[in-house]
Amino acid sequence: MRDAFLFFVCAILCLHAQPTPGDLLQRVTQRALDTVNRLPKYMCTQTIDRSQYEPTAGSAGRRCEPYARKQLRLTSSDRLRLDVAVSAAREMYSWVGESHFEDRSLFELVNNGALSTGSFASFLTVVFRDDEASFSYKGETTEDGRQLAEFEFRVPIQSSHYLFSGAGRRVTTGYFGSIFVDPKTADLVRLAVSTEALPPETAACESSTTLDYSRVRLNGADFLLPNRTQLHILDTNGMDMENNAAYSGCHEFLGESTLRFDSGPETGVTGPGKASAADELPAGLPFTIALSSNIDQSLAAAGDKITAKLTAAITDAKRRVLVPKGATVTARIVQIRRFYQPEPTLRLVLKLETVEIAGAPRPLLAEPDTRQPLADSTKGALQRRGSPNTTTLDNQDPYAAVVVFRNTGGNFVMSGGFESKWLTAAR
Repeated sequence: MRDAFLFFVCAILCLHAQPTPGDLLQRVTQRALDTVNRLPKYMCTQTIDRSQYEPTAGSAGRRCEPYARKQLRLTSSDRLRLDVAVSAAREMYSWVGESHFEDRSLFELVNNGALSTGSFASFLTVVFRDDEASFSYKGETTEDGRQLAEFEFRVPIQSSHYLFSGAGRRVTTGYFGSIFVDPKTADLVRLAVSTEALPPETAACESSTTLDYSRVRLNGADFLLPNRTQLHILDTNGMDMENNAAYSGCHEFLGESTLRFDSGPETGVTGPGKASAADELPAGLPFTIALSSNIDQSLAAAGDKITAKLTAAITDAKRRVLVPKGATVTARIVQIRRFYQPEPTLRLVLKLETVEIAGAPRPLLAEPDTRQPLADSTKGALQRRGSPNTTTLDNQDPYAAVVVFRNTGGNFVMSGGFESKWLTAAR
């Protein structure tokens, strides 16, 4: 009798020790908001792989009805690599490796394709605090041997702070989704958010975002940060846009950090070698650069910095040498996008940033020289892996050059030594 009584008491105590779904949700909310409220200034490198799928010929469907993946074909893909800084729950972006963050949005930095913001704090803030989402317990599930609790939530449009932009229109939308949490630690593991049906004027039907979270240690404290996000957008033409983003190198800004949150120069040149406007080269001087190393399409991303060398000195009208032959030039990949239909094509957009003069990098403003075709020797060297067109201007940036390579089946590598022609420009 005594043993049976002790077992009964133990069972009652264990039963009471199990948290209710309401208790678990409250703990998850507290831990998520604790991260939002305590976040220090920090930055991470964000790599985004973007893919675009379109319906195959003959695939008929109703408007805004998702197609089966077998009815879609991959038409284009590209990669972006950015630094994202978070300060007071605000996200700021720059190309990877720049030394400052300008006061501009991600959509100004990357002006094409599907993008999303808010992964670091905004989603947590609106779902768990600002929008007063209504939650319901869904049950437990097991993923990779790990037991998770699932809650569903919904936010009507009248309570929502979720903004969606498409086709030049910005709208507020209602949304719904699920959270998956570890019942042992009360940590958020995954947040899945889907919009309600979007207005036709956005040219989009729906959007969904999935964020995977983990604990990251910053300056001696643990914070809940995303390690991966996935974005899906279905547009009114049946096109499916998919972004997969990963984060790395997250660290806090310390007091001695040289990073600036301002409207600094586009080149990102800092230090004693920085030049003033008076040091700029005269406009209209022609020069040619040759890449110092290969650009591997499978590894490269928009945002990556590359180096090149001057193939000849830059001289003025009196043939005085202003920059010697062999001087190092740095450039930024603004876009590297692959097209699969109707023929394999690679579109590469480059923008020059600095040139080394007297051992110091100086800002270099230049525009593509479209008066001459690519050098014949360069074309011949590239015929094996793809044939480049003449360098052309980027319609969205007069200081960026576009080179299109056709017949780029398989993994395409742009060989070191590739030459492009430029003209110095004035601000």
